[in-house]
Amino acid sequence: MKILNTELEFDFNDADDMERLENAIEETQKALNDMITDNKKVSETIRETCENIFNCIDKIFGVGTHNKIFGNKVNLNMCIDAFKDLIDARIEQDNKLTEELNWFDR
Repeated sequence: MKILNTELEFDFNDADDMERLENAIEETQKALNDMITDNKKVSETIRETCENIFNCIDKIFGVGTHNKIFGNKVNLNMCIDAFKDLIDARIEQDNKLTEELNWFDR
């Protein structure tokens, strides 16, 4: 899987890998939706958003992986793009799996 031009080891057909992905994405989406931005500086909101995405990536690919992808940057656009890459890869794989399973219905 590629996130922000960084190739990462991941097997969509492995139950343990998929479970980590599913759980991490679900937790991250909930954390992002539950964020309270009232009375916060914009910089604090950016950091919190990025930290949630960093944690998601580390839960899926291993501790410190976010450093490999982002370096020392805590950039909102980069984090959003990375999360989109992750979600898009998941959707693409889900569509492929559905197509393969539909083959049996012939």
